[in-house]
Order: sequence, then C-alpha cells, then structure tokens
Amino acid sequence: MGQSLRVWMADSGKEAGLRRVPDLVDPMAYEVTAVLAQIEDADPGPVHFTSVKSLDGQAGNFSLLFNAYASRQSVAAVLGIAADGWVELLERYLEREQALRPPVRVGAAPVQRHVVSGSDVRLDTLPFVRHVEHDGGPYLTPITVSRKPGDQGHNLSWNRAMYLDRTHMGVHISPRQLWELHREAENAGRDLPVAMVLGHHPAFPLASAARTPLHVDEFSVAGALLGEPLEIVPSLTFGEELMVPAEAEVVLEGRLLAGRRAAEGPFGEFMRYLGPQKLSHVLEVDTITWRDDPVVLGVFTGYADHLNAHVSIHAGHLAAARAAVPQVQQVAWFRGGGPTTVVISMRKTADGQPMRAAMAVMAPANTIKQVIVVDDDIDVFDAQQVMWAVSTRVRADTDVAILPNLQGHLLDPSQQGYASTSGLVIDATWPQGAVRPPTARVPESAVAAHPLSAYRMEAI
Repeated sequence: MGQSLRVWMADSGKEAGLRRVPDLVDPMAYEVTAVLAQIEDADPGPVHFTSVKSLDGQAGNFSLLFNAYASRQSVAAVLGIAADGWVELLERYLEREQALRPPVRVGAAPVQRHVVSGSDVRLDTLPFVRHVEHDGGPYLTPITVSRKPGDQGHNLSWNRAMYLDRTHMGVHISPRQLWELHREAENAGRDLPVAMVLGHHPAFPLASAARTPLHVDEFSVAGALLGEPLEIVPSLTFGEELMVPAEAEVVLEGRLLAGRRAAEGPFGEFMRYLGPQKLSHVLEVDTITWRDDPVVLGVFTGYADHLNAHVSIHAGHLAAARAAVPQVQQVAWFRGGGPTTVVISMRKTADGQPMRAAMAVMAPANTIKQVIVVDDDIDVFDAQQVMWAVSTRVRADTDVAILPNLQGHLLDPSQQGYASTSGLVIDATWPQGAVRPPTARVPESAVAAHPLSAYRMEAI
C-alpha cells in the first residue's frame, strides 16, 4: 500500500511543484504564511517547512506541509489525474469519487509508533499556526474522524481547531453530519469520540469535503480518491469503536465534550474574510500518536490552497445539477462565481430547466444563495463571459427570481449569525425559440490563414 503523505511527496512532489524550506521557521509569527503569500501570485505550489517551532517555542519534531492544493496542477497531482483544465479535472474527479473502495483493516500502524496519553498529553508540542492577521489564536486544520450510527462506517469532517490549553481545543463545526452526531450524543449525555488526523495523503482530506449521504462510509470515499483502499486500525483510546487511518502522520484521539462550548475565532475562511468569533465545540484530547518524522498537512486559509481544497464540493454541485437536469454541461464555483454563487451552463431544451438546475444546487448546500444559469456557449470559468451573458440575455422582470427565507451560512459576512438569508436565480439563457443575434467575431479561418507569427511588429 503506497498511499501516504510521504509517498505522495516523493512520487508526485515534483509534478505538483513541491519545494522545501530547511530554515527554522516560527508559524506563530506568521513566518510560514508570509512565505506562502509571497509565492501565491508568482509560482504557487506545495511548500514543505522541514524545521518548525512548536507552540511551546521549541524546535519541534513536526514539520509542516502547505499549499498541496495551491493550483489546478497541484490538485491534479493530488488525485493522480492528467487534466488540461478545470472542466476535465471535475469530470475525472466525479468518475474517481463514484468508485468506492471499502477500507482494509491492518495489523500495524506507522502512526501509532509514538504515543503519549493522559497527563503526558501536551498540545503545545505541536506546530500550531497563525495564518492571517486577527486570527483568534493558534490553529490547526485537521480532518475529524467520527463513527456513524449502526454499520454506516465513519464520517470525515474538515474543521478548524484553536488551541485552548494543553489538552483542549475549540472546534468550529458546521451544521452537517458531525454536528448531528455530536448533538445526538450530547442529548444522551455522552461525549462524542473523535480522532483528528493531522496529515495524510492529500487526497484523504478531499473525501471529508465530498457531499456524501449519511449511509455511505466516508473511509470508502477516501479509498476512491486514493485509488486504493484506506488502511485503518483501532484507535488506542476507543478500540474498535473508532478506527483511524494507519498511514496518517499524527492523530489526536479525544472527545467532543457534551455541554461544553468555548470562544473560538476569528479565523480566515474560504469566503476570503475572517470567520467570526463564536461559541464552538470543545475537544478534550486523551491520546496523541505519531509516526517517525511526522509531517503535519495544513491549509493556507483564505488563499488559493484553501479555495481549491473545496474541489470535492465543487464537483458535488456539478453532479447535483446534472442529476436534476441532464442538459447541464458545466458548473463553476469560485471561478466565474464566488463563495456563495454558482454558475451553471446548459444546452437547454425547455424553458424552466434553468430553475430546476439552480434549485438542485441550492437545496443541499447552505453555502449557495445565488445561481446564474447560462447557455453552453458561455465559459462558466470566465467571469467576463458570464457577465456578458447577464448583461445581454437577462430581463430583470422575467429572468430574475428572488428567494426569501433560505438557510444561510454562518461564515457569510452579509448575514448575521444563524439568521436566514435570501437568494436569487438569474436565468441568463436565451428563451426557447428566441432569435439569437450572431456574435461579432473574426472568422476562425481568417485567423488560421493569417497567423501573428507571419508579421513583423516593431515597438515604438
């Protein structure tokens, strides 16, 4: 079994643009993210900081890897997919995600080579990070593993976790599956056993972002994205009640406490704003396990690394729209849209299809509050083309629908807390049977017959 973070770094690092920084860095002084910010526009790619101070200020045993998702090329390298653009990458991703591979239990786990538990647990020996100005505290960006009810396997959730003290962290949890699992346990007066994974093959975190039904074991989704079954072992704290990835780099085993909340945040979020401070769930850590020379995989929040890490959600929007309206061609989120906006292109065969496709995307995702639907001659990843369609194919009185009382997203800065929001659908498609004016463009045959290279151009 070769799917681990270190194998990926060795095999795919060059393709992804991986580079190393051997100098000792202090992630609490914005030193790590300052380096990442400077390469964001010039040459984004994964960066391995091999000598890192832990929260206690000491040169620790844990190194840091960021920017695994910094560009389309690095995301393709994470998935082992050759793709010329986002359209092909999303199509290939959906093919991969659907090929579920159940996990495989193994006898030994590299991640359990080193163990501290009980009174020996000290979270300040880990490389917590301050990512952006006004972060509320030291943060990690782990994948949280929890057990689903019955024989439904495990849930994966990508969470931000802020240091509180040597055994506790404040954990932001969105109102989805992990939220429900904790609420059920809390209502029964029980803590919820969880394991936080601080590093694995970078395809593993993408499984946590996938829009997976409750009855699907998300370890199987991880196996699909890895291209081979995920190896798992019983956790040391909870035994077979909670399984953990054997090839992880670091695992924190503990409990999301019932009836406990703590102030957590602000934190730089995918909206590219600071997510607000709020009362968040509290994790009490019972055991820390790690492998030799552990590498903590982090996400550079609020930047391209963070945005591209949502590729699983992006692909989920595409799948949902196509399931409702097969005429859908492509869906853009972030590119051509934005954190709360989706752009859908379709080869419409009936009026009304744009609204059905828009509803299919909005229904499962409280993130989305605006949908723009365009014809298939528009590149949904090109914001200028999308706005051209809105400008020339939309009548506000007939093509814009306002949707009141939508469930909002806590991180949306346009709303307050958990209050409902409103949304809209813009149908920027030509009506069926409408006369379409020809687009003004130079004939492609003329461009081919008169290549620019055939002409001398002199600078003045």
